[in-house]
Amino acid sequence: MEIQRLADQIDRLITLDLSFRGVIDTLYPPARKKAGEPLAMKAAKELRRILKAKDIVFIATGWPDRPHISPEIAETDGPPGAAALGRALHRGLKVIPFFLIEENLVGPMEMVVQSAGFRVLSPRKAIAAADSPSALHAAAVLGFPAEPKRARRKAISLMNTFGPSAVIAIEKGGMNEKGIVHTSRGHDTTEHMAKIDFLMEEAIHRKVWTLGIGDGGNEIGMGNIREEIRERLPFGDKCLCPCGSGISPVTQTDLLVTATVSNWGAYGVCACLAILLRNPDILHDPEMERWILEHASQAGFIDGISGFVEPGADGLTAEVHCQIISLLKVIVERGCC
Repeated sequence: MEIQRLADQIDRLITLDLSFRGVIDTLYPPARKKAGEPLAMKAAKELRRILKAKDIVFIATGWPDRPHISPEIAETDGPPGAAALGRALHRGLKVIPFFLIEENLVGPMEMVVQSAGFRVLSPRKAIAAADSPSALHAAAVLGFPAEPKRARRKAISLMNTFGPSAVIAIEKGGMNEKGIVHTSRGHDTTEHMAKIDFLMEEAIHRKVWTLGIGDGGNEIGMGNIREEIRERLPFGDKCLCPCGSGISPVTQTDLLVTATVSNWGAYGVCACLAILLRNPDILHDPEMERWILEHASQAGFIDGISGFVEPGADGLTAEVHCQIISLLKVIVERGCC
């Protein structure tokens, strides 16, 4: 079956507005127009083109949720998608994923990454594992600062030390022109958010390929469609905090993938990579999806909509997310036959 048709179906599936937020219908059309082709497939094609075995890929995620209560509270949308995409890139392209998250969320993220099949090690040991005579699938989880000056220094240090071949942000808050990160409801949530914007800026400066995945219009990468967000989304051009400049981030990425749930955007890229490499196992199965979501909840991540510590994301149950994976599997199987 023609890859373009499969890619269109994958984009349609991951942009079904099952949460009824009314946002994805605003975000997807301009992102698709800018990309010129189905978003998830374009991301997969670029990753396949750029990456080779033993390359390091940075995957940033983490959204501190209810930080006015505690910065230890973060949501389940983002970490599962990051872990699944890291798994897909490792299985399909033999890369070494480094996951970046708020410094106080490293422990919980390690649990999620391990649930995707990785042995979490220090960066140096994760790199060494790629040359192990016996199979050892390793990844690293690194803390990234929220304080801007430290974040700038950390971005330069990480790029100098590890030289990643791609930098990806999944459900990661992006700063507007005044350096403020907002919730989708227009509130300031800057203080405890890791400033991955500076890492993206450093990657772009060094001509390292970048990808943003988001669902609300306030994430890194949404700078690609900033004017549309400012014009069409609530709080797009005027937020509820004193900055008054709106939720739309300024940080752009080489490609933006929009989805109803950011995790689904990552899953769509996994599915497309599976088709391109003709290997259905690159996309995890529904059982692993449930396993990852359960570990995310056990690690203390909350559903950002319901507020419960439960294996779901964005107000949708684990069953719904598993069904999305099942449907993606149907498309992948058709593409690999």
